[in-house]
Amino acid sequence: MENKRILEIIRILLQQQGYITIREIAALLNVSNKTIRNDLALTEGYLDEYHLSLHKKTGTGIRIEGKESRKLSLLESVSQKIQLPGGYSPSARKIYIGLRLIACTENCRIYELASELFVSRATIHKDITALSERFQACRIRLIRKNNNGISLEGKERHLRDLMFDLMVEDQGYAEFLQIVQDPSSPCTGTFIFKALDYTDRDMQKFILKVIHSGGPYVDGLPFNALITVLLRVFISLMRILDDHPIRLSVDFIKELKTEPLYQEARNLTQALEQEYQITFPEDELRYLQTHLLALQNKHLAPDSEKTAARKLTDALLTEWEHLLNLPFTKDPELREALTAHLTPAITRIRHGIPIENPMMDTIRAHYSNTLSIVRKSLRTLEPGDPGRMSEDEAGYLAIHLAAALDRAKKPLKTILVCHGGGGANQLLLQKLSTQIPEITVIAQESFLTIQNADLSQAELIISTLELNLSTDIPILQVNVLMYDHDIQRLKKVVREYYKKKNNPAAYGNVDELPQ
Repeated sequence: MENKRILEIIRILLQQQGYITIREIAALLNVSNKTIRNDLALTEGYLDEYHLSLHKKTGTGIRIEGKESRKLSLLESVSQKIQLPGGYSPSARKIYIGLRLIACTENCRIYELASELFVSRATIHKDITALSERFQACRIRLIRKNNNGISLEGKERHLRDLMFDLMVEDQGYAEFLQIVQDPSSPCTGTFIFKALDYTDRDMQKFILKVIHSGGPYVDGLPFNALITVLLRVFISLMRILDDHPIRLSVDFIKELKTEPLYQEARNLTQALEQEYQITFPEDELRYLQTHLLALQNKHLAPDSEKTAARKLTDALLTEWEHLLNLPFTKDPELREALTAHLTPAITRIRHGIPIENPMMDTIRAHYSNTLSIVRKSLRTLEPGDPGRMSEDEAGYLAIHLAAALDRAKKPLKTILVCHGGGGANQLLLQKLSTQIPEITVIAQESFLTIQNADLSQAELIISTLELNLSTDIPILQVNVLMYDHDIQRLKKVVREYYKKKNNPAAYGNVDELPQ
């Protein structure tokens, strides 16, 4: 894994005409002389690959010696890997700072962050203040140590959860997904997640190792679950390499020994142990096991969680039936889908494992009312519960509810009034039935019979004549031959009535739903 500061040191040395002192390098990078001395030992190993060497001259400084062609080749490689940013957006800057604080093996200093992000120290102070609320929500404390910098303190699992969330929000996440989708794609040696010292080549090697060693378990994972597993294993690898192992209680490990997917966790890490010369201890494997359990197929779940999932499914179906006056308790497809999702969801909630829902923006935009109904039902069923489902989990439930509502949608009961002959009537009826599925014709009337017809079941009247009826039922007038422009106009109007009828909540505000 490549360290960005080493690359910066090499870049500085290669840009010098002569010698440069350790103090001058330290000033350029805003770190201590001791830090530079430690880094120079690693720098020499890097130079060996290009057949270059580090020459030290007492009282004068240091410089890189070797063929100019090799120096130019190394400088080009280093410059590509560093990819100095032209600037970060405020949100990207906060993500960078958060990841940097978690990954930093020593205390981070404000001036270091300011230099890395090309902003003022005052800006960094503002960003950290803004981040403090997020740290607190994750049960992580920001420690300020006067001149010794800043750091984060908290349980290791909370730090890893925050790291996971920040990596998903980082701009490098899209490139990570691309490598997973095509592990053979060419890499350039650039850093994907700018705050972490891992290049796209490092990521590619890691992904290939895990995918090839995961066996049938990895092969059977949906893409989103695969991404979650890869990120979780990668975070575990980083933290072990940085000497930040996870610690689990004896009772918790004992509980996990009765649950499946331990061997799968073991398989995922074996190739990594050989590649990076490390060992994943028992606590790490059990920790990974909890994340695999949180993504598991419902059939592998322990009986206690299957029971809890069925109980919560029953409660949700009953609540939604009460709120929307639709027979959800008699919908086997919805029951099956909810139980399948809630079984691993309960595992996630029990272990405090967050889940990312990549569809949340779409759900908020197109299923906001359905999401509000799910939130309301969860507030009713989980009042004051600290383990309440997250917004992402609620989003998944909203999709299941939306699918059930779509299945439950009913066409508008329509009466057709047509003044043409039998052939014209049949043609009009055929066009309506084939091109406008949102309606079902329950009766056909004439201009005279419609005056005394039973309208109690009708929700819409379509007529080829202008009608003057004393009714609140919408009346739409169409051409007897229904030309294409007539059909398009009718589709648009009917769709609005159809949506109104099948709206999951015919209320201006979800709080106006039945209590």
